[in-house]
Amino acid sequence: MKLFDTLTQEHKKINKKSINIYSCGPTIYDYIHIGNARPIILMDTLIRFLESNDVKVNFLQNITDIDDKIIEKALVENKTEKEITDKYLAAFLENLNKLNIRMPDKLIPISEKINEMNFFISELVKSEAAYDVEGDVYFDIQKFAKEYGKLSNKKIDDLISGNRVEIDNKKMNPLDFNVWKKTNKGILFDSSFGKGRPGWHTECALLIDEYFKGQTIDIHSGGIDLQFPHHENERIQFIAKNNKELADIWMHNGHLTIDGEKMSKSLGNVMTLANFLNQYNSDILRWIFLTTYYRQPINISDDIIDQANKFIQKINNLSKKIKQIIITEQIDMTNILDENILKEFKKHMLDDLNTSRVLTLIEEIIKEINKLILTKEFEKFALKINSLNYILKTLGLSVNINTIISQDEKEMFWSWKRAVSEKDFEKADEIRKVLISKGVL
Repeated sequence: MKLFDTLTQEHKKINKKSINIYSCGPTIYDYIHIGNARPIILMDTLIRFLESNDVKVNFLQNITDIDDKIIEKALVENKTEKEITDKYLAAFLENLNKLNIRMPDKLIPISEKINEMNFFISELVKSEAAYDVEGDVYFDIQKFAKEYGKLSNKKIDDLISGNRVEIDNKKMNPLDFNVWKKTNKGILFDSSFGKGRPGWHTECALLIDEYFKGQTIDIHSGGIDLQFPHHENERIQFIAKNNKELADIWMHNGHLTIDGEKMSKSLGNVMTLANFLNQYNSDILRWIFLTTYYRQPINISDDIIDQANKFIQKINNLSKKIKQIIITEQIDMTNILDENILKEFKKHMLDDLNTSRVLTLIEEIIKEINKLILTKEFEKFALKINSLNYILKTLGLSVNINTIISQDEKEMFWSWKRAVSEKDFEKADEIRKVLISKGVL
C-alpha cells in the first residue's frame, strides 16, 4: 500500500501483515466538533480496508483528561474536573458508536499513566534532553536542533523571530516546552519534580513508547492542525528517549471549513459532532469525507450535504427495487463477489486511499446493476450486488443493498399485488405501509 508521509513529503510503501497505528484522541473538556471527526473517519477507513485484506492492526489512541482547558471548564461550571471529563468522554464514545467506528484496540486516558509519565520524563532529564527548574521541567530543543522542525518543515530561528513566543525566564530557549508543569491549580499529581501535572505533548510520546515497547510505529495520524507544535514536540521526545524515529509514516488530514470559513467560536460557526449527528444520518458525514483526498481541505455546505443525501437515497431505492426483483424473479442470491470489481476497489484504496475514485466506482456498479435489471441478465446480478455491499461495508457506510427477504415478506408482497389487481385498495394500502416499513416498497 502507498501512503503519503508528511515527514519525508514522499509516498511510502507499506506491505506488512501486522501494522501498529497511533492516533491523537480528544481533550475531553467539551463536545468534539465535526472537524475532529475527519481523522477519526480517516483511520477507520484505513483500518477497515487493512483488516478486510487480513492485515492485523494494533490501534492505540489516547484520551487527554488532564489539561488547563478542563480545569477552566470545571471552574466556570462549578464542577469537579472528573465530572467534566466523565461527561465529555461519554459523549465522545457515543459519537464513535453513532459513526460506526471500529474502536481502538486500546483507548487510554492519560490520568492512568502518571507513574509512567514520571519515569519517562525522568529518563529525559537523566539524558539531559530535558531540564528541571524549580519543579517545572522543560524539553531542551537546542540539543536536537538538527531534528527539531523537520516534521513541520520549520526552522528554530524562524520560529523564534516570526512567531509570538511565550515569555518564560526559566527556559533556556523560548521554544522549550513543558514536559512537567509546576502548578497549584486543579488536580495535582506527585512526581520526582514535585506536585503538578504532565505536559500535553509528552503524553502521546509516552503512550507510544510504552505500548509499542520503544519501537518505531508504522503510522501516526492526526489533523494538520496538530502537526506543529504537538506532533513536532511529541516526535522529538521519542527520538530523545529512544534514538529512533517515532513513526515510519505520518498521516495528516486537511482542514475542514463550513461554508468556506474555518470553524471558529468567535464566528459562531462551530458545529459539534453531536449536533450534526442529531440532524443527519452518520453516513452523510462519512460520504462527505470520502469525496475528497484526505490531505486536501474540505468544505461542508448545504450543497454537499444534499449530494450525500441523494447518494444514500439512491442506495435505499436500489435496495427496494432489488428486493422486489428477487421476489418476482425468484432469484437465489449467492455470496460470490465480482473479482474485477474487487480488484478495481483495491487498486484505488492502495493508492493512498483514493476514496473519491472508489465513490465513482460505486456509481459505476449501480449503473451496471440497473442495466442488468433492464436486460434481465440476472445470472450476474448477485456478483454485482455482493461486491457493492462489500465496498460499502469496508468504507464503514451503514447503508447497503438488503437482499435478505423472509418468507413472510414474500407472501405479503404477493398479497399486496393481488389486492391491487382486485382493486381492493384499502387492503392494498394497509399491506403497502407494512412493506414500506420493511424496505420492500
